[in-house]
Amino acid sequence: MKTLAIAMICHSINAAYCQSLGDDSQVAWDDTPETHKQSLIAGVEMHLANPQATPEQSHESWYQQKEAEGWTYGEFKNLEKKEHPCFLPYEELPLEQKAKDYLFRSTVHLMKDLPDVEEYLALADEVKNLREKVQKTAVISPVAIQQAQIALEAAKSVGSSGIAIQYVGRKDQHIDCLYGSNLVFAHSQVRIVPSNIASNLLKHPEFQRYEQADLNASDSDTQQSDDTSLILDESKKKQEKDDENEALIMDEIDIVQRITDKKSLVEYAKHKYDQSLKLNSSVKTLQDQVVDLIKRFGVV
Repeated sequence: MKTLAIAMICHSINAAYCQSLGDDSQVAWDDTPETHKQSLIAGVEMHLANPQATPEQSHESWYQQKEAEGWTYGEFKNLEKKEHPCFLPYEELPLEQKAKDYLFRSTVHLMKDLPDVEEYLALADEVKNLREKVQKTAVISPVAIQQAQIALEAAKSVGSSGIAIQYVGRKDQHIDCLYGSNLVFAHSQVRIVPSNIASNLLKHPEFQRYEQADLNASDSDTQQSDDTSLILDESKKKQEKDDENEALIMDEIDIVQRITDKKSLVEYAKHKYDQSLKLNSSVKTLQDQVVDLIKRFGVV
């Protein structure tokens, strides 16, 4: 597909160049004889297979093909008689005719690394299928199960079997980041928290157990509002969201590590993250670079 597209572009550029020289003999691609189309496609394939080929070698390849087809030199191009003004050794060509080979070669090399539409669609389908397969075979980790059980027990215990604890530390405010509850304690504030969280916090001298009787007997004007349940619920939702994002990232990384085609990895990075990777890098290097993009920017 891409070879044909490059041949069509080369033909259009050559036709425009010929018109600049006063030569209007080049017809549109659809009206071009099949033999000439095949000659253009062969020229593209030659440069793709031999990246170091020179314009002179390009002309020699064209010359040999025309010679095999029975073409000869003619002052003007004549399809019926198979005569062509460029049917000469390269060194005998006028400079304006040599320029055509330079334009042809440059066009092929400029276009060869552009994504092929069919290849991109095939890659997109492959990524989709791999993602679905990973999701179907995904196993919930023991850590995730444990976190879910803790969250469930916490939700059940708040307001019923919770333990009243008080912050008696020296700071004006304390935020629990160590155990992931995100609870905020003002100085001397009392909260009723699930027993599992309370047992962890009470390991530290900044906290002490507050007797339920004392809590019930305290002055309603000085007793601070207990929004523990709301904070824990928000913390749980945030943790679930973080776990979901982490699962998506791990799935995407697994998909990328299964792609072993360097060109596909380069196209993936360009399409997803608008990042240009070097095609001459190793597959492992390209995989690591794409994984780093996923970790930095997430799944897009």
